[in-house]
Amino acid sequence: MLKPGLAMALALMLLAPAANAQLLNQLQNGLGQDGGSGGGGLLGGAGGIPSVANASIGNLAGVLQYCIQNRYLGGNGAASVKDNLLGRVSGGTRNNEYQSGSNGLLQTGNGENYSLGGGGGIKQQITDRICDLVMQHAKSLL
Repeated sequence: MLKPGLAMALALMLLAPAANAQLLNQLQNGLGQDGGSGGGGLLGGAGGIPSVANASIGNLAGVLQYCIQNRYLGGNGAASVKDNLLGRVSGGTRNNEYQSGSNGLLQTGNGENYSLGGGGGIKQQITDRICDLVMQHAKSLL
């Protein structure tokens, strides 16, 4: 679900395409050094792009699968990291958290989720950034 401020910002972007770059900068400036849980941006519980720090290993592996399938991440590096994480997940690809992630649902903790994807524009750019953050965080867990 979008926060009211984000919904307004997205509506304004449709009317003023030049605002796209400015909004993306605001979102990215909200990122912390801990994988996106910093404040100051327009998305997420603490502001900024949703944190990947509280996602389970299963969910991270699933999100990596989603990112690979949808071409946000490529190469054998991402697949190798995903496979390594998946080896630590009870139930493998049948794990519920993995399934959610592979369907594009990042579990950000405290029962909150962020739906990845989008047909283009700012949502696609945010998803691209989240995929990068998931990859970085997943590597740090190996």
